[in-house]
Amino acid sequence: MRFKPTLRCYGVLGCSLCLTLCLSTALAVTPLPQASVQEVRTEIGANVVAYPQLEGLADEAVQTAVNNDIVEKADIAQRMVTLATLPSGGSGLTVTYDAYLGAGIFSTAIHAHGMMENGRSGDAVTALCFDLATGRAITLSDLFTEPQTAVAEMETILTDTYADELSSYLENSELTPLPTENFMLDADGITFYYPYRQFALLSGYAGAAQFYYDELTDSLLQDPTALPTRLQALPTALTDQAALAAITDWVKQGRLPHVPVALGDAMPDVLAHYRLLREPDQYPGGRYCQLEAPMFRRVLVLTDALTTGFEGSQVTGLMSFRADLCGLRTGFTPRERWLTLLGEPESTVEYDAVQAADYSLPAGTADYYAIKGRQLMLYADTDGLLYAVRLTT
Repeated sequence: MRFKPTLRCYGVLGCSLCLTLCLSTALAVTPLPQASVQEVRTEIGANVVAYPQLEGLADEAVQTAVNNDIVEKADIAQRMVTLATLPSGGSGLTVTYDAYLGAGIFSTAIHAHGMMENGRSGDAVTALCFDLATGRAITLSDLFTEPQTAVAEMETILTDTYADELSSYLENSELTPLPTENFMLDADGITFYYPYRQFALLSGYAGAAQFYYDELTDSLLQDPTALPTRLQALPTALTDQAALAAITDWVKQGRLPHVPVALGDAMPDVLAHYRLLREPDQYPGGRYCQLEAPMFRRVLVLTDALTTGFEGSQVTGLMSFRADLCGLRTGFTPRERWLTLLGEPESTVEYDAVQAADYSLPAGTADYYAIKGRQLMLYADTDGLLYAVRLTT
């Protein structure tokens, strides 16, 4: 598979790549130019407690403060006690994490799944974000001009879009209020992690909501010394030539921006990492898979039309309803813009409401481009604005 090579262990989504290591207690170091993340890991049988610690930071006092904060706020001592006293035949315990180190910050989300301190099975995520110059916790004020307004806008986005993706069988499905004290930052955006009793998925994992920086551009601080600039979260103006080259490169890789899977990836591996949100929807010639992981909000993974399972299936396509493909933004970019940038498409198909519904789309116009042996579809709604971006083999 070609997942994003970063510091992230996708255990915050319940499936850490590190679980394949057969170690009882081990340390793994991922180097970075000035500092690195050291994984502290203890395994007893099939159960594991793993959490990150900084090492190599120039300011040792800040490093110590951050490391201590992680241990304290993620209840690591309690998790270790639980790990050592787990009864046989119980629900077990897995503690894993995501981590991001860059732009002068360290951010992590530590995910505990299984036996909780109350003796019951549960799921909890502790998300932390630190300024490495001072060791202080980063707040939404470091990211947004008006945090309360930005939060209200994000809650509106969730209410208007994400609620439709969720199963009606969910017992805990309150998307608002956003858990504004429990978030993680990385190179792609901001992810909020909910308390289990507020929002939980059918799989038994607590819910999360992720927003690309692309979606929040108007709310971000614009100062060149502010965190959004350091994170490269603000839009960069591209010439048409540069934008075309970048789009061609994305298509050549079989990827869409911010989506951590690619065309050709094995579906069993994708599902093991990111989990199905619900049973796949059928479309003519294939299946749309909606995944649980928060970065797949309004992003579908396409695969074959087989109904007997996913063994042997591959990712045959990606379709995003919240894409920013090198300046081509869903909900904002008029059709005339991509016709100017990409030229006349190989084919154009007009879909009425009935035909479009077979593909989970509204009535509109599909422009198909053949690029590097793949097909890029840009779909305009009846207002002439980009509604979806689809990349297929």
